[in-house]
Amino acid sequence: MIKEIPPEEYTYRIRKIQQILNERDFDALITFGSESEPQNLIYLSNYWPAFETACVVIPSIGDPVLVIGPETMTFAQDYSKIEKIRQVLAHRESSEPNYPGAKLYTYEEVLNEILKNKPLKRLAFSGLTITTLPVYEAIVEAVGEVEIVKTDDILINLRMKKSENEVALLRRSAEISMKSFEAVINNVKSGMEEVEVAGFAVAEMFRNLAENLAFTPYILSGKRTNQAIGRASHKVINKNEPIQFSCGCRYGNYSSSIGRPFSIGKMPDDYKNLLTVGIELQKIVLGNLRAGIPASEVFKKYWEYLEKSGFSRFFLYGPCHGLGIIECEHPFLEADSDFILFDGMTFQVDIFLGDSNYGMRFEDGVVVREGGVEEFTSSYRNIIEL
Repeated sequence: MIKEIPPEEYTYRIRKIQQILNERDFDALITFGSESEPQNLIYLSNYWPAFETACVVIPSIGDPVLVIGPETMTFAQDYSKIEKIRQVLAHRESSEPNYPGAKLYTYEEVLNEILKNKPLKRLAFSGLTITTLPVYEAIVEAVGEVEIVKTDDILINLRMKKSENEVALLRRSAEISMKSFEAVINNVKSGMEEVEVAGFAVAEMFRNLAENLAFTPYILSGKRTNQAIGRASHKVINKNEPIQFSCGCRYGNYSSSIGRPFSIGKMPDDYKNLLTVGIELQKIVLGNLRAGIPASEVFKKYWEYLEKSGFSRFFLYGPCHGLGIIECEHPFLEADSDFILFDGMTFQVDIFLGDSNYGMRFEDGVVVREGGVEEFTSSYRNIIEL
């Protein structure tokens, strides 16, 4: 079993981007990342920043460079698959120390170095919407009147089709995430706080060699289950109330997750009815996903059952979103999705339903194949009353 993407796959990714840059008449591409949004950095360099931010700069010809802040050189050297690393003040942490006397580069110097002093005419920029203002201003100052073009599509399109190495890492991440759910249901007791129960999940993930969390675990009980996005709190878990588990881990820098609702004792009948609908919806989506069909067809089947069941008022978002390096990646599968599913796409089949009283989520990762999907996890898709 592999534990990381091999070096030659990073080289292939860089060369593929350079091919696209030349086809589209760009001199270079810059992509930004941070601790919370590291996806493009990890994809190109295996570097996941902490505290500081970073960019990868890829010239249309030549070797790329990883641009980091003043404090993280030894950290970056330990992880980065890109050998050339430069430090720029704009990537410093948010408390904005000045680092007097430090030998730092400017973006003008970085660009001149990788372009070998050739003039820069057109610059592709991926991740512009998440780039911090100091970094963007430093880049604009360096390039002057050069055209900067938002090109998120370059990396989005490359990252949507997963290699077999990526699928293997996602599969293992999902297996570990399922083990963390089993640790929770084997140890949870009424009277515990949500954060206490989250500890069982986290410990199990690291016990199984996960490198980190995909996101802060959701252990949400009672009315708090209606939070589509949330965190475990100091709320005490009671008997006979809904509990929502959602958790994921990073393995080889790839992130799968699972979601399962359950209760200690008998859950309310109206909540049980909601779960019955959620289970059937996930079954419908899993049964219709396959390469070669429009994504909107899958949504149509999902929506038809949701309306027929009388639970459409519980709808918040579409039943699938991409997965890979981070928990939510492109694309989302929605009513207006206009893309065709293809072999190697990976999704979280994420069925969330909620109103002001309750919410529930059944969620599992899959990879799309010609005849259907490979499911990374499939256990415990039932009503669980401990």
